[in-house]
Amino acid sequence: MKNILVPTDFSSHAMAAFETAVSLSRRTGAQVRLYHVIEVPEIAEMHELMAWRESGENGSMESADGMLRQLVTNEAYNDIRPVYSIDYGTPHKSISAKAAEEGFDLVVIGSHGVSRIDKIIFGSTTEKVIRNTLCPVLTINDTISCFLPSTIVFCAGIPAEQACGLETVKSIALLYDAVIHIVKVSTPEHFETTRESRMAMKTLAETNKLPHYTLNHYNDRSIEEGLKHFSEDISADLICMPTHGTSGIRHLFRKSVTGNMTRQIAIPVLTCRIPET
Repeated sequence: MKNILVPTDFSSHAMAAFETAVSLSRRTGAQVRLYHVIEVPEIAEMHELMAWRESGENGSMESADGMLRQLVTNEAYNDIRPVYSIDYGTPHKSISAKAAEEGFDLVVIGSHGVSRIDKIIFGSTTEKVIRNTLCPVLTINDTISCFLPSTIVFCAGIPAEQACGLETVKSIALLYDAVIHIVKVSTPEHFETTRESRMAMKTLAETNKLPHYTLNHYNDRSIEEGLKHFSEDISADLICMPTHGTSGIRHLFRKSVTGNMTRQIAIPVLTCRIPET
């Protein structure tokens, strides 16, 4: 892990994401880049541009630059020497493009709080970044006090998806001496015997030379509920899962699945978008 991108809107959630990136940087030596995007109308008529200009948004560059400069020059971060950059554009598009064009290994982003969950998770910059960014995305809530994962859940899917994000999971586990709990959820619609699941998970672990790990076959009504319940059962502090666009992350945070959004959102989630074939 050499380069970590941390999008920021200067919220408490973004600050929690930055602190997580700092923790990772101190263990890996990775460069941390804070990134702020000043949103402008994508397809704007003249009156929209005039309204945007009159709103004072065109003066945001100076303000953002000042806040970012103050943050990266803080003596608390002298050991990692973070850098920053600012762009104009559509936030989620700019973030995904920057991650791809500059070869970032990981994006660490804030998820926002429960009070705005429907807007933030289902239609926000965070959700769109998860859906469109090819490199792994680590989502952090501002309730996290310190990123020190020791109990990691890795959701094993079908063979074509299983290795998605696994290298990042492996590196995090090694950095924090964490145990990876590989879990395969069996549902009435997608039933698999315990023997079949364990054989597939064992092959996955051995092929990828995972460090400390356990193999777990879990029965539930749906994959999303099984993942949630298993994570709660073992008090996981990091969930890792491949995702087809929005399907994985959307179901994970949906009220009908979680029942307790505050607890669920507080757990960092590492997602990796499955490449389209």
